[in-house]
Amino acid sequence: MNQSEIDFFDALAPEWDAAEVRSTPERIRSILGKMGIESGMSVLDLGTGTGVLAPYLSEMVGESGKVVGLDMSEGMLGIARQKYGDLRNVEFLRLDFEEEQIPGIYDIALLYSVYPHLHSPEETMRWLFKMNLKPGGKIFIAFPSDENFINNIHGDRHAESDLLPSPALLADRIRTWGFSTEVLAATPDEYIVRVTLP
Repeated sequence: MNQSEIDFFDALAPEWDAAEVRSTPERIRSILGKMGIESGMSVLDLGTGTGVLAPYLSEMVGESGKVVGLDMSEGMLGIARQKYGDLRNVEFLRLDFEEEQIPGIYDIALLYSVYPHLHSPEETMRWLFKMNLKPGGKIFIAFPSDENFINNIHGDRHAESDLLPSPALLADRIRTWGFSTEVLAATPDEYIVRVTLP
């Protein structure tokens, strides 16, 4: 992520939660509920933003689990820490996960409302599986909406070729990189693709 992108998210941070109307508690619980997250697991929340997933993940992994939220925007992380800094099994770190080494080993890595912002998705996933995911670990690409909603938001800042495809098309694309994929949800309210090693 370059400095102009970081500045963009820093500037949006104070209004982010008010504008993020799609991530309702019911929708977040439904999306996370399809990922097999259990007590004792370790979960990596990539591009955590203001920590919208943090309280739900904290509850799901329990006292014996851990959640690490990464983001490059100190503005976003500042709000996440204000809201959820007292959660003992949650840690927030400022880190460019596409460029810097991520500390720790995890059961699950989440890309929630993040995938269109990746500069090198194939390389990022390869690195996650190699360095940060346990054997049998999984990556989930998820949104609280369909691709049309996302593309309407991002359309003015992305070339048409960079727009988010449907879950089925994204799963097909990721399979060409040598991963296994499965579409877990493809509705107006839920977009979930699971990525694993073959």
